[in-house]
Amino acid sequence: MPNAAAPMVLVERGEVDEGILRGHLAACDPNGGMVATGGDPDRRTYFRSCAKPLQAIASLRSGIVARFGLTSEHVAIMCASHNGEPRHVAVVRDLLAHAGVEESALQCGAHWPYYEPAASAVRCQMPEPIAVFNNCSGKHSGMLAAGRVLEAPLKTYLETSHPIQQRIREVVEEFSGCRDADIVYGIDGCSAPNAAVPLSAMARSFAGLVTSNDAAARTAVEAMTTHPYLVGGTARFDTALMETTRGRLLAKGGAAGAHCTADRRSGRGLALKLESGDGTWISVAVMAALSQLGWLEAGERQALERFAHPTLKNHKGLEVGRVRPLLELSSVNVTAV
Repeated sequence: MPNAAAPMVLVERGEVDEGILRGHLAACDPNGGMVATGGDPDRRTYFRSCAKPLQAIASLRSGIVARFGLTSEHVAIMCASHNGEPRHVAVVRDLLAHAGVEESALQCGAHWPYYEPAASAVRCQMPEPIAVFNNCSGKHSGMLAAGRVLEAPLKTYLETSHPIQQRIREVVEEFSGCRDADIVYGIDGCSAPNAAVPLSAMARSFAGLVTSNDAAARTAVEAMTTHPYLVGGTARFDTALMETTRGRLLAKGGAAGAHCTADRRSGRGLALKLESGDGTWISVAVMAALSQLGWLEAGERQALERFAHPTLKNHKGLEVGRVRPLLELSSVNVTAV
């Protein structure tokens, strides 16, 4: 019988507890052994955008860096859920240009930039959003570049039978430690296939990312931690976490309350999933877990305080409540920092 979801985040409005967000957590060592749990560590969970480093590895292994002269910034944007700020859009377009792929080949769908100042600026220029604004456009550009190297049709690059999607399945199997037959696939918000595995396997995947000697994995991790702004952008938690720890922590969140982190110092991986499916306050739970695991130094915790204990504000900007962690890990074997 799986464990029930554990209380992780409390939302207080005024003097009333307005909501409790529950979830599941798994943290593992480089060998895949559990060091901390919360709720059901084996809850089957879609990677969502937490899969982007793994998807990027498959594209990188096709040889796109050498073939097209790609830079570390191009690799970072392949791993990103970016804000759609001008710099993000420019790097995606530059990646496509290097690969000789038209922007019209993107099949990720379109939405306005996540960062409102950027969205406001482009709304004045066009009536509808375009695909390059999509937070997943970098990932899709990497897939298209790989398709070119593999001499595979670009129009079908999202089909499960396409060579790049087959290679992604192999990478997910390799890093998660799950057999392909045990991995469930669905379709992500950007129309790409997305894997669901036990949460413990997601944690194992991120531990593997930061301990692997594989050249593509090392390239992806180094790109993300060197260019954290490209991975998210202004005011984004993953960007702040990697910037504040100077790349010691690797962080990648996904939709529906999923988040993965890895500590490059200890080689440990962390995966967390909020049952509510709303990732608005995911940083509160992640910060609590990182603090209890000992992955953050005192100064780093202070610098990231706004993500650990955010205030609740209304549309006038008035402070009307607080959000605080409830998470308490079990079976913890902490890492000294």
